[in-house]
Amino acid sequence: MAEIQPFTIVDCSLARQALGRNCSNLREVLDAVRNVPDAVLEHHLLRCPLEDHFELYEFPNDLARWCWEALNDPVLAEKLGLVDPCKLPGINELRAVLVETIEDHLWGVDRVNWCRPGFEWHIISSRLVAFETGEHVPTPVALAEAIGRMSTRSLFYHVHEARRRTGGKTDDFSIWLEQLGANPDLVAAIRAIDFYFLNLNQLRAELTAVFQHYFAEAGQAEKPQP
Repeated sequence: MAEIQPFTIVDCSLARQALGRNCSNLREVLDAVRNVPDAVLEHHLLRCPLEDHFELYEFPNDLARWCWEALNDPVLAEKLGLVDPCKLPGINELRAVLVETIEDHLWGVDRVNWCRPGFEWHIISSRLVAFETGEHVPTPVALAEAIGRMSTRSLFYHVHEARRRTGGKTDDFSIWLEQLGANPDLVAAIRAIDFYFLNLNQLRAELTAVFQHYFAEAGQAEKPQP
């Protein structure tokens, strides 16, 4: 194996900024999606798992959840919930998909629903702040053990945010394992996890299952044949 530095576990937090703009109906949302800064779409479509309430909801982004809860529009909620920003090249492409989805939906409705007072979509921008935890793991086994205890925000940084940093190609765990010379099947299995549609505790469970399966197979391969 190549001499590779231990894996450094990084944690993160969000610095949020309210823009003082609210939306009460779908036409206002469409105008906002067309014109808000990129950081707003990043917050509401990509950084939702970092919100404390995220695990309580079925939908993977704020827009889909708001259409379900505030507008009582399950059809649009499902359409927006199926948009996976991590499979798009960038924010411009994400913006275009959202605009097209909302416009198509508006063409097919007789009237535009309004939300009840107090249920407006509050537009927020955010910036991700990352910092090292001081923990370093030297081996794949140690990494598997660390995944079980690291914070959910670390999981977000090393999987969700890593996909953004690498142009949608990979997460930090699998790229380190690949550099270390780990089994390609393990690397491929981690990269195959459809993480965007999982909450962070579900992501932890998926990663743990992948490592357990790999180590079980490796253990079987090392047993002497009768």
